[in-house]
Amino acid sequence: MTRELVYALDPEALDLFAKKGTQGGPRVPQAGLANGVKVRRIMQVTRDFARRPFSELRILDLGCGEGVYAIEAGLRGAEVLALDARTERMEAGAACAARLGLAAVRFRQEDVRRLRTDGLGSFDVVYVLGLLYHLDAPDIFSVLDKVHDLCGGMLVIDTLISLTAEIQVEWRGRTYAGRRCREHEDDDTDAVRRGRVLKSIDNTFSFHFTKESLLRAVRDAGFTSVCECHIPAEPGKAEDRITLVALKGSPVLLSTYPWVNDKSEFEIEQTLRSAESPT
Repeated sequence: MTRELVYALDPEALDLFAKKGTQGGPRVPQAGLANGVKVRRIMQVTRDFARRPFSELRILDLGCGEGVYAIEAGLRGAEVLALDARTERMEAGAACAARLGLAAVRFRQEDVRRLRTDGLGSFDVVYVLGLLYHLDAPDIFSVLDKVHDLCGGMLVIDTLISLTAEIQVEWRGRTYAGRRCREHEDDDTDAVRRGRVLKSIDNTFSFHFTKESLLRAVRDAGFTSVCECHIPAEPGKAEDRITLVALKGSPVLLSTYPWVNDKSEFEIEQTLRSAESPT
């Protein structure tokens, strides 16, 4: 195997990434230098699942923050469009990419909830990292739909989940369990909300899926395979945070068991339950 190149970044860039996430205080897991284990995981699963060199990949990074994933992928040759609703951290990332001569890494201010998919084309890989759990229903579902429209191959999600099913929300006639989490106080001004760079930009609450409901939501958005990543390991990763890789493919049809063809998972489950019930 060919050994990968490691670029010597300038002290300003290294300091920027060393401070990533530290705005939330000392109790934020995998912040600062520890965030390196998360970046390693995302780069590894991108290379392994895409099965193509980074130089052949077009990547969309939603909620990019400082842009560490965009810049790391760009150093490997990828074309990257990095979007964030805030400019505070993104401007530092854009300046870093410019100093490194990464012309194929572009940063743009854009609220993912209002993202227009027309004209953007298709992306081989879409990153939704540390973003999904800042969205509330129904926005969280419409964003997944947009991601599916823009994704040509694989989606990587890193997000907090709820370990308890406290409430249910509905989307297109289907229900999903989780809990509602507070992002801001009711009377916080827009300026105060925007200033909390590790929180949502304006919504007071967010919705955290249970793992089972998140998997169903990704499937219902149109992805055909969803895998949870355990290796590369992330020492210190919180129990309620997971990394998923979702693949956009075509549903298979079986000759050996044709009864499952064109049935949803719900319909399959209902059929199996009926078959197991005593007559």
